[in-house]
Amino acid sequence: MLERKSPKSNPSKDFDEIPLLEAGDHDARLVYVADLGLQRKEYKGEFQGNFQQISLGLEIVGETVMIDDKEVPRLLWTRPFYIYDTLTEKGLEKKFFNVFDSSADVGEVPDWDSQLGKPCNVVVKNTEGKGENSGKTFNNVETISSIPAKYQDAIAENKLEPQVGMNEEIEEHLFGLAKYVFDKKIVQKFSAKHEQAEAEADY
Repeated sequence: MLERKSPKSNPSKDFDEIPLLEAGDHDARLVYVADLGLQRKEYKGEFQGNFQQISLGLEIVGETVMIDDKEVPRLLWTRPFYIYDTLTEKGLEKKFFNVFDSSADVGEVPDWDSQLGKPCNVVVKNTEGKGENSGKTFNNVETISSIPAKYQDAIAENKLEPQVGMNEEIEEHLFGLAKYVFDKKIVQKFSAKHEQAEAEADY
């Protein structure tokens, strides 16, 4: 289950040598919903607060890559997006969640666990890097969209074990912008257990 964080409260692998996925439409399944932690949010240069971000890990069905001499399923990450206590019109979470559950509406708490393993269509765009990444080309998820129910059974099953949150396995599979955002997360000073102990302490 995705633990929603209140705003109040490993070395990265080198993916430069992995062949690019062909740009265009691909079938995929949702295998990871990665908790990237609290992130500083600014709008037009003004600090808005610290809010949680997540990114969706999509296994491109039928596609594999070689990493450390091992053939593994090809994984792409959506750009990170902010989440709040519930679905809102101002954020991107509703748009992404509705790809897998079109009935979810504003004010609901989305159940990402129940969407794991569901198929979707991914449009991949190959983007030229900038700055220190100049001269490199990267696969980016441009959009994801729903696949009609009558066609979903024809989509091959995922090979990665679907998971929500953050653990060693999900972190090991992070790369690109999702990895960058996770690495700069705001670390809370005290754990929830510590804060409770502080509150209950008799000084």
